[in-house]
Amino acid sequence: MNRKFLGQDIKRSVFNLGFAAGICGLGALLAKNFFTESVGAGSFYYAVVNIMAASGFSVFVPIFPVLGYSSWFCREYESGYYRFILARTSVNEYALTRIVSVALSGGLIVGIPMFLVCFASLGTGLPEVTDTIHTRVDVDVTIMQIAQAYGPGMVVAAKTLLSFLFGAAWALVGLSFAVWMPNQYVALIAPFVLYECLYILPFGGFFAPGLLVLGDHYGHLYSAVMECGWILLAAGAAMAGFLRRCKDA
Repeated sequence: MNRKFLGQDIKRSVFNLGFAAGICGLGALLAKNFFTESVGAGSFYYAVVNIMAASGFSVFVPIFPVLGYSSWFCREYESGYYRFILARTSVNEYALTRIVSVALSGGLIVGIPMFLVCFASLGTGLPEVTDTIHTRVDVDVTIMQIAQAYGPGMVVAAKTLLSFLFGAAWALVGLSFAVWMPNQYVALIAPFVLYECLYILPFGGFFAPGLLVLGDHYGHLYSAVMECGWILLAAGAAMAGFLRRCKDA
């Protein structure tokens, strides 16, 4: 993989208005519930659980990672600029570079706001684990099991990691739609529709991204592994789309 091309593509993926809009939009969604419900809650663990459960995070989160760089290929395809890129590199290198850039962009869009709000929640009180009366969170919830074993810092790390992996996976889902159906509106809207179908339909179950990003339903380790599976699946679909779309360039 050409490092110079990759560096330039990563730079474009994070220095654009869509990336800023994604971070600010998700940050505002999380911050609203943090300031209205979690500040003064008296428990770091309650604050984190409440932010993710009551802010609409699990419902609206797929909107944001696709804003950064997922639909960029649509512009290149419609303008014909992708042919200029392919004149300097191979289809495989172009596809791999774009997959890495899109995954990084989407991961940062979701991971950065989640890290900041979880880190801020450490100041809401009672970072130590005492009992359910003080923490206001049931001991069976996996966030408490992590806290009891490793401390609140690991809780922040686990939530940030799951958020980053989700953002990377769902940005790649948007890229897959972009290369198979190079329409910017489809690339931005279709991932949200797919996400909501998996979220509400009963067969979503253990594969539902909306439950995996929370981590508390099936455990953070299982959720991380399954989100990596989503990344590989979406990356494979995007690669196949690139090979099909660019074969005649």
